[in-house]
Amino acid sequence: MSVEFVRPEFLYTLLLLPLWWVLMWSGAGSGLLFVRGDSTEPAEAPRGIRIAIIVGLPRLLRLGSIACLVVALAEPQRVEVIQETELRGEGIALAVDISTSMLATDMEDGASRLTIARDAAARFTEGRDLDELSLVAFAGEAVTRVPPTTDSGLIVSGVESLGVQLVFDGTNISEAVLASMAQLLGSEREPRVIVLLTDGAHNGDGATPLVTARAARALGVRVHSIALLSDPNLAGVTNSVRAAAMSRRNQLEAEMETVLTAISRITGGEYFRASSGAELDSIYREINEMEAPVEAVIDVDVRHPLRTWPLLFGLLLLAVEMALRGSRWAVLP
Repeated sequence: MSVEFVRPEFLYTLLLLPLWWVLMWSGAGSGLLFVRGDSTEPAEAPRGIRIAIIVGLPRLLRLGSIACLVVALAEPQRVEVIQETELRGEGIALAVDISTSMLATDMEDGASRLTIARDAAARFTEGRDLDELSLVAFAGEAVTRVPPTTDSGLIVSGVESLGVQLVFDGTNISEAVLASMAQLLGSEREPRVIVLLTDGAHNGDGATPLVTARAARALGVRVHSIALLSDPNLAGVTNSVRAAAMSRRNQLEAEMETVLTAISRITGGEYFRASSGAELDSIYREINEMEAPVEAVIDVDVRHPLRTWPLLFGLLLLAVEMALRGSRWAVLP
């Protein structure tokens, strides 16, 4: 517990009070000391220390009352620190692949990968009201679509507006992680998490995904990566075509899994694989549980105004001074 002042600059006025006291005391001899009473006989005037008390006490009381009024103007407050428990959200960046391959309509009901990814990410975002969220879209390079915000509605709108050709084509996972890290590090929210979704293997220039992952780990950012791969429809094709298609898919999956698994493992996140919208929703629900808000104990300042007490005490001192000046022994002026 402590005492603080809302307007402490008023306290500098107290430095002038010694000067006021000196000026008032230097003029003490100019006042007229008299004794009230019914007798017309002259009274013996008080001498020495009695004169000093009679003359100085009212001035001392006025000095005290002025000091109390100055303290009241400074608005003192008693500050009490109490501990409260609250649910605290995280800093989460959604990194969504918008390369042209996301337009492939090989998901359930003929939906495109991008449509499935947008719908699942929007549903995930709607349940993260306590977090500070940001949205990054990437292909051959990354671009921030929505900077960090606690308004999940803005993120939902940003996700729903995602489309291809916002940046040049490709799959630069390193750029996606770096752009997401830049948004997270501008926030004080912890822990910091990236949820990265892609349907392709890294083919960008510059820093490798593993180097980027080590940088993320050093900065306390973990990455949950999601590979969105549909199961190919090979009905009615020849064995040779089926074998070639499966070989290409297995090669792509192996490349994606190698990179994404390494990124998640290095940063302390998890790797997931989805081949349908239902699986993607399930993955986002699992991430939602993994990154659930945690209870945090915070210190809260409770302020109790105290200005009434110095104000009342100052008025009391002023009343006592006036009573003394109206007593049998008094000084004029």
